[in-house]
Amino acid sequence: MSHHAIEDIYPLSPLQQGMLFHTLYAPEAGQYFLQITCTLEGHVEPAHFEAAWQHVLDQHPALRTSFTWEELEEPLQVVHRAVSVQLTRRDWGHLAPKAQRRELTALLDADRQRGFALDQAPLMRLLLIRTGPRTHTFVWSCHHLLLDGWSLGLLLEECLDAYHALVRGERPSRGVTRPYRDYIAWLQQQSSGQAEHFWRERLAGFSSPTPLPVARATKAEGSWHGRSSLILSEETSEQLRALARTHALTPNTFFQGIWALLLSRYSGQSDVVFGTTVSGRPADLPGAQSMVGMFINTQPVRTRVDPDGLVLPYLQQLQREQAEARQYEYSSLVQIHGWSEVPRGQNLFETLLVFESFPFSHAETSPGGGATVTDVETYDFTSYILHIDVVPGPAFTLLASYDRRQLDDATLARLLTHYARLLEELAHHPERRLDELSMLPDAERRQVLLDWNQQRADYPFNSSIPQLIQEQAARTPDAIAVTHRDAQLTYRELNARSNQLAHPLIAEGVGSDIVVALLGDRGVDFLASIVGILKAGGAYLPLDPDHPAERLAQILGQSQTPMVVVSRERRALLDAALALLPAGARPRALEIPELLERQAPADDPPCRSHGRNLAYVIYTSGSTGAPKGAMLEHAGKINHIRGMIDFLRLGPADVMAQTASQCFDISVWQFLAPLMLGARVQILDTELTRDPASFLAELDRTGITVLEVVPALLTAMLEQLERMDPARLPMQSLHCLIPTGEVLPPALCRRWLKLYPRVPLLNAYGPTETSDDTNLYTVSQPPPDDEERVPVGYALPNLTMYILDPRLRPVPVGLAGELYIGGIGVGRGYLNNPARTAASFLPDPFSALSGARFYKTGDICRYRPDGSIEFLDRADFQVKIRGFRVEPGEVESVLARHPTVRQAVVVARELPTRGKQLVAYVVPYEGTWPGAAGGGPRDGHEGITVLREFLQGHLPHYMMPSVFVVLPALPLNANGKVDRKALPMPDAAAAQEERAPSPPRSDVEERLVALWQEVLSRQSIGVEDDFFELGGHSLLAVRAHSRLRELFGIDLPLRTLFELTTVARLAEKIEALRWATSGPPKDEPEDVEREEVEL
Repeated sequence: MSHHAIEDIYPLSPLQQGMLFHTLYAPEAGQYFLQITCTLEGHVEPAHFEAAWQHVLDQHPALRTSFTWEELEEPLQVVHRAVSVQLTRRDWGHLAPKAQRRELTALLDADRQRGFALDQAPLMRLLLIRTGPRTHTFVWSCHHLLLDGWSLGLLLEECLDAYHALVRGERPSRGVTRPYRDYIAWLQQQSSGQAEHFWRERLAGFSSPTPLPVARATKAEGSWHGRSSLILSEETSEQLRALARTHALTPNTFFQGIWALLLSRYSGQSDVVFGTTVSGRPADLPGAQSMVGMFINTQPVRTRVDPDGLVLPYLQQLQREQAEARQYEYSSLVQIHGWSEVPRGQNLFETLLVFESFPFSHAETSPGGGATVTDVETYDFTSYILHIDVVPGPAFTLLASYDRRQLDDATLARLLTHYARLLEELAHHPERRLDELSMLPDAERRQVLLDWNQQRADYPFNSSIPQLIQEQAARTPDAIAVTHRDAQLTYRELNARSNQLAHPLIAEGVGSDIVVALLGDRGVDFLASIVGILKAGGAYLPLDPDHPAERLAQILGQSQTPMVVVSRERRALLDAALALLPAGARPRALEIPELLERQAPADDPPCRSHGRNLAYVIYTSGSTGAPKGAMLEHAGKINHIRGMIDFLRLGPADVMAQTASQCFDISVWQFLAPLMLGARVQILDTELTRDPASFLAELDRTGITVLEVVPALLTAMLEQLERMDPARLPMQSLHCLIPTGEVLPPALCRRWLKLYPRVPLLNAYGPTETSDDTNLYTVSQPPPDDEERVPVGYALPNLTMYILDPRLRPVPVGLAGELYIGGIGVGRGYLNNPARTAASFLPDPFSALSGARFYKTGDICRYRPDGSIEFLDRADFQVKIRGFRVEPGEVESVLARHPTVRQAVVVARELPTRGKQLVAYVVPYEGTWPGAAGGGPRDGHEGITVLREFLQGHLPHYMMPSVFVVLPALPLNANGKVDRKALPMPDAAAAQEERAPSPPRSDVEERLVALWQEVLSRQSIGVEDDFFELGGHSLLAVRAHSRLRELFGIDLPLRTLFELTTVARLAEKIEALRWATSGPPKDEPEDVEREEVEL
């Protein structure tokens, strides 16, 4: 381009820099594309209309601007002396109105897809469509880099005035407005020192963007540019305006304050940040209000939402804070981000709220010449997940632009409804506390509390488990009830043997609600002992023979059980546990053979329990270091078993695989459910589950029809099955697989259904405290590849599910909250632990039943639109490892008892190829760590071995950390608490000390390191260092990107620098491209011309 054709060159404003970056990063996304449509009614002269626009372009340098950035330190905008405008014309007068609307929608979308070449002016297009004898549709498209919304109104009015003059045969007036470069000059004169101090103070302590934790869309049909709107009622709108006048507040403050409240409710955070746009037209720049260009700036709004605070003082404080920020609204978002504590590479905020203040009305405007302008609509799309424009009018309108790849249409519609409901609550109840403003519409509240909790079934709740088993034994006495290895019992034999155990237990004092511990290996006698204890009226407490004596003693002491029924083979283990208890606290030991040798009668004892009596106690991990025993009643377990039988359509021909440890709650249903319907229990030894090949062979040999396993075991089974001949797969009798105890990955479902398309998976969920499974979801078709989670589904009959916020209010569909479970399955609480019981078993405020309680699960879940429930995470640090619930605090408590351990933290980590594992971070006392040089923490493999042996003597196998990381100190946050997020991943921590920068190993890496040193102004850079962790940001990435073509002769998309953030990974990509286009590297001069590759 000749320098004579250039009128001016100057830098970009801060917001223009950000817009340029996002446009270059994702050129196909259509971000910052402005589109204005309106209807022209009356006579229109196209030639005069085109001439009017040419006049406007000639008047304003901003409209004759293009942009350049290649091989420049900073991007620049170039003003051309002369740019011609072209008005494209179309005639749709022959089309029906419906067809015209359809054509217009397609045309607008195609126009947006076309985009703009930013280095070519004009960055705007004009289209005039004749739709009738005296009507036209006008479409004005331009890039947001040129103009803000205020400028659009100024230019539209100026164009209409020029058109009016031309129609009258007059020359359009040439007004005098300051050029945009005056604003850029003003910006460059502003000092950033005070602004930096302000923004650092305003954002202090805020380290991660406020999330919008709603269900993400999986697939967006059609365009991913979502648009939606909601109009507040005129009554509510007028009440808000009146309220603003009364209390000297702006309507913008109302909308910002309520948006912050909504974000707080959605995210569960009281400290929230969102984005807004400010006019950017400085009061001390004369003529700024009439200037044309991109003046607005995007900046963060930080608000602290105190639920107990009053609404009006909260809004007044927000308005004061925004007034303070006004004097620094020239600060660029890149600068503000750099001054904040939010890491590079993360957005400062995810949502943008804009209160529109265009200087033209959406009402009719007359351009003269007998034509009027109506139906003005604007379209623009930003880089944020959600952008809401608040449009003033007789009724406020909420216009939402959103990324349909991130938010689905239904979720967005609900969000707007919640926003509108909060605004209505504000208008009607400004005197209330923030917490008292309701977000949920009445229909949605009724849906989640009532409509989705209507599952009812009539089960024998007044009966008891032994009664139902006894009745089944009478119906099918000769059917096989249980098999284990070579042993088996018919229903008659099992009933008789359990009776022979029940009678002496009754004689020993067992009765209703007496807890009897049971220690033995799983087998036919173990099952007979369970039934015998239940027939005696007692509740059984299973003990795992694989647990160390100290763990057993802890449970026996806490439970205060008066007796232990024990197998002869495990008597020595029990004696070792009893020896650890005070003499006066030791329960009596009753050996199973000795009880049977008493030759008690085989007939049924009188019924000694009913539905509300205690049936069993299962001990789970406790956060305080002590296990807690969940107490469950007969009625709750009967509801669970009968609900499962009905859902799975089980019958007498079924064979249930009993695989779970006796101290795992799913063992209860595996042992007892088949006995209520005449089916068979097949007990499988634990050793089998550790050998997938043997396990599969045994499942096949025994004709298992119902199998329940944890996903970790299912993964091992699939690895074995996938190596087999598909035509000769085992387990052909299986008709239902139930993964349980852990999160079920969708990929696992796909793998299973590929091998067994006719055997559905039943994703089961339920806490021990609510009688095991409470929710079921059938997976009969492979989940889509982009499915993130398999739902845990719907509640069993006679149970209620509530997903609530921290103040026990129902959360909207799609929003995360804590799951509370009510209904007949809720247990009594924790044995001899009233404090923990009171904290977890709460009065049910939504139940009509007197004294009803629900259980606080600690699980974060959400409703899907169909009413199914999706499990997301734990609310605390509790995790599930291989199906067992583990409180890391209990492991930490044991670790801290070792004399070499000064501090210990245990967390669950997803480790490559190993899945979720417990990782123990240990800080040893100086001079006590075995095997470490000088007694320090490094190279202490012997010390780790000692710790493992210590833990094995105190904890069950499933609570053992898989990985130990030795640290000199634990990372702390600003409050002095352990910062768990800052704990290093095991591989990174193994180095124990900061690594020196890795030197370049190739010519490409060497040149990239030199480029990064130049761009980042740093000398010490290694090939494994991260660009953004070294201080890189979006604008520096643009600068580096412009140099890559010069250095290597290839075109890489800008996003590549955000995906491959180390020199090593980027060099690997560059070398692969050069290989693909030019073949293997040759000895050639450095300046040889290389082919460009478009990715």
